[in-house]
Amino acid sequence: MAIRTPKTREALARLLAPLRLEASVFERAVSLAAAESRTFSPGAPKSAPEFTRWARTIETTHEGLMLLQLGWRRFDPDNLPYFLQPDLNLGLIVSSGNAFTGVTYGSPTTKNPKGSAFARRVDENGAVAMFGQPTEEGEVNVDDVRILLYDERDGLVHLELSRPVGRLGSYVNNWSERIIFPAFDLALGAFGFEEDDDEGDFGFKIARR
Repeated sequence: MAIRTPKTREALARLLAPLRLEASVFERAVSLAAAESRTFSPGAPKSAPEFTRWARTIETTHEGLMLLQLGWRRFDPDNLPYFLQPDLNLGLIVSSGNAFTGVTYGSPTTKNPKGSAFARRVDENGAVAMFGQPTEEGEVNVDDVRILLYDERDGLVHLELSRPVGRLGSYVNNWSERIIFPAFDLALGAFGFEEDDDEGDFGFKIARR
């Protein structure tokens, strides 16, 4: 498993550019979703804050990707919000993660059990099991998918863009590559980039025994 930990905005941009993504899309999504999840009183359903955070993250990510005008498209197969970059055969899904999201000392999993529409994308044998997606130019066979994982704790939203290669039951828990963003500081309203010297992204690999 390759883990990338860019420390500066420039280093993160270099990792996202080949995927036709920009950090600003996720920065805005995390900020707005966190703010709206705090609008509920104790009288609201217990699931309201986290559901709203998930829904607003997807909505704002959608808006940001469309504004990029880099070829991203939106589909909802089996009511699963799903983004597609057909030129790259690349898919993107948004999900909450567990407490190991955004850190290098553990391997994250999706926070909640996923339904069949989600689970089918990553089969139990460790292969990405994607599906054809119709476009105006014909069907696109998606052979790469990334999951945007997020988890809030201690005043920070931890975020990563990771490539799944396996799951345990209804939880995605195995990854071939993780791009870990600097944590989003809710007090500052921004990612905690180090803006001094850009020494490139730091990365390493973990070999499975």
